[in-house]
Order: sequence, then structure tokens, then C-alpha cells
Amino acid sequence: MNARIIEEQVALFPHAATTRITRETELEAIRFAAIRARDEALAAGLRKLFTGIGHGLVAIARAARSWPERRRTYESLRALTDRELADIGMTRGDIARVFEPGFTAPTPKAANGNRVGAGTVAAA
Repeated sequence: MNARIIEEQVALFPHAATTRITRETELEAIRFAAIRARDEALAAGLRKLFTGIGHGLVAIARAARSWPERRRTYESLRALTDRELADIGMTRGDIARVFEPGFTAPTPKAANGNRVGAGTVAAA
């Protein structure tokens, strides 16, 4: 017996034809939804990849552009004496950390132990 239903036979059973067509339509809609979801996921992944690459290239360009100034600053700090570094609130160990993100020079203390802030004069 042939499992395929010919068009004439489908016409004899309208309910079966409607069910079969409805099922095929639903399956086709599910298939298209799956294809669309896959394509959207691929596009989101590619956007994320190329955005990351772009951010990396921008970071490299900024580092290359700021390198000469950073090197001059580093060499200028290395040329200072320990006394001059202490006057600006730094030590030799701080020189290597100057360019780290979030670095802040320690606030110098006055002779009485209080921190010297803006508008405050340290006792000499």
C-alpha cells in the first residue's frame, strides 16, 4: 500500500486535508522561527566579536599615541632626587606605579601627624 495520499483522495477527506495542511504550515512556521533565531544569534555573536576587536584596536592606538609622553614623564620622575620626590609626596617605589589605573599619590602628613590638604600649610 502506498503511504502517499494523492490529491483526489485528499479531496474525499476535507478534514484530513485541513489537518495535514495546518500541520505543515505550523511546522514551516516553526522552522522559519528557528532559522530566524539562529541568524539573530549569529549576528549578535559577530557584532560582539567585531566590537571587541574594535575596542582592542582603539586601546592599542591610544597606548601608542601616549607612549612618548608617558616615557618622558617616567624619565623626568627617575631624574628627581629622593628629596624632590618626597616634596611631591612620592617615593622611588611609586614611580613604577604612576601609570597604573587608579593610582593616586599618597597625601603627605604634616609634622603634627595631620594630613596636608588644599589650603593647609605643612609645618617645616
